[in-house]
Amino acid sequence: MKRQGPGQLSVEIAGQMAPRDPKYQGRHYRACLADAHTVIEAFRQRITDLEAELERVKRDCEYKLSLCVTRTAAEEARLGAFRLAREKAALLTEGVHGEPTNESEVIRDIPDPKPKFTR
Repeated sequence: MKRQGPGQLSVEIAGQMAPRDPKYQGRHYRACLADAHTVIEAFRQRITDLEAELERVKRDCEYKLSLCVTRTAAEEARLGAFRLAREKAALLTEGVHGEPTNESEVIRDIPDPKPKFTR
């Protein structure tokens, strides 16, 4: 059975370059085999390096995505912060025992801001 694929060319070249004297053919094929092992190890190392790079890129991507906030979540947080500040301001203007004043009621009547991140 004849080999098919990229290695076939190397096998054919090794056969064509083999010495005619059978005494030296074994040495020739062992040298070709050693060269092939060197190439295989270089490819294995390259694959290992590429897999490590892929993992690094995946971790970097996951980290960057973890820093992202959706527009909806950002808008909810913005609105929540505004409402909290509005209520805090109203509480600061209330009377001694938490009695509402005209100022605190005016502050509580301030409408929510228009959406900034969503439309």
